[in-house]
Amino acid sequence: MTTPAMDKIIALRHWLHAHPEVSRQEVETAKYLRLFLQEHATPDEFLPLHGAGFAAIYAGREAGKTVLIRAELDALPIHEINLDLPYRSIHDGVGHKCGHDGHMAIVAGLAQALAAQRPEKGRVALLFQPDEETGSGARNCCHHPNYAKIAPDYAFALHNLPGFAAGQIICRTGTFASAVKYAAVRLAGKEAHSAQPETGASPSFAMARITLMAQELQQEFETPSEYALIVPVYSQMGVQASGVCPGAGEVHVTLRSGRGEALDAMWQAFSDRATHIAHKSGLEIRFETREEYTETRNNAEAVEMIVDAADALGLSLVIPEHPFRWGEDYGEIAGRCKGAMFGLGAGLDRPALHNPDYDFPDAIIEPGIAMFRRLVERALG
Repeated sequence: MTTPAMDKIIALRHWLHAHPEVSRQEVETAKYLRLFLQEHATPDEFLPLHGAGFAAIYAGREAGKTVLIRAELDALPIHEINLDLPYRSIHDGVGHKCGHDGHMAIVAGLAQALAAQRPEKGRVALLFQPDEETGSGARNCCHHPNYAKIAPDYAFALHNLPGFAAGQIICRTGTFASAVKYAAVRLAGKEAHSAQPETGASPSFAMARITLMAQELQQEFETPSEYALIVPVYSQMGVQASGVCPGAGEVHVTLRSGRGEALDAMWQAFSDRATHIAHKSGLEIRFETREEYTETRNNAEAVEMIVDAADALGLSLVIPEHPFRWGEDYGEIAGRCKGAMFGLGAGLDRPALHNPDYDFPDAIIEPGIAMFRRLVERALG
């Protein structure tokens, strides 16, 4: 049986789920959250940050350290197929399929606790951050002038993780989430009649060679102690006409590694080889980085605090052997202070993140709030 305060948080989560907004368009999401906080968990101050982002500040009775807790505002361009949900997304093609609606609800629940009982000393900054799904939201918030007013000593964030028992805590020291680079490779030559391809310069075979080269390069960089991943995710070339041999095309790739240095080396090798392939085919080549995530490196002291909090709450703990392969822009925040991210198990039989039928489980909101409360108490104590 839930409490009235928890009922409000669950209702908030359902509203957020039903009204998703993609990265860089989270205006109504932020507006609704601010109204919720003003009514149910009034902060001492709202600090505007990049885009729709903002921080709600809860100050203690005495000066002290600052701890930051981060939640993400954005949803994904994925159509929801959960037709039986009473709070199903009202926007076709957009859904909270990464569980950010649940993350926001957890941090709003923490806000309720802070508003009811301010810390004895120090202050808490609850950061509601835009644009996590394209990798630039945390970076832009950190570069905003108001972020210097926060200047956290500690920073924590969580991510729900299907495939782990509900309420389980998953954390490790060092790299938690990977460095990621998403880039477009654009090739330009000259169109020709498909009966006389030699009179032009087509990217068709060069695109195929670049795709195969990516697979070979991954095998070169992958070691028993460190993974490397290069995945072609999009390609486009030509028109649907039998007599036209295309003169331009593009391939998009995503590169991933547990270390930024390894990712940089892999990208350098990839771009050098792609350039050689293009020039050998008489093509111009251009690269565009579309998204970039620094790795999320967990500070050892912050991880110890997470482990202690899980133990105090009686939550089971899993220490993964390797970093997760997905990217998380929280690394920009964690790298500027003593920061760490932990996973919160969403259930063993839950659909995977970014699946069209994913729905954040309300049952893990309370352990998420409890973890953050413990971490705030420890960081400010």
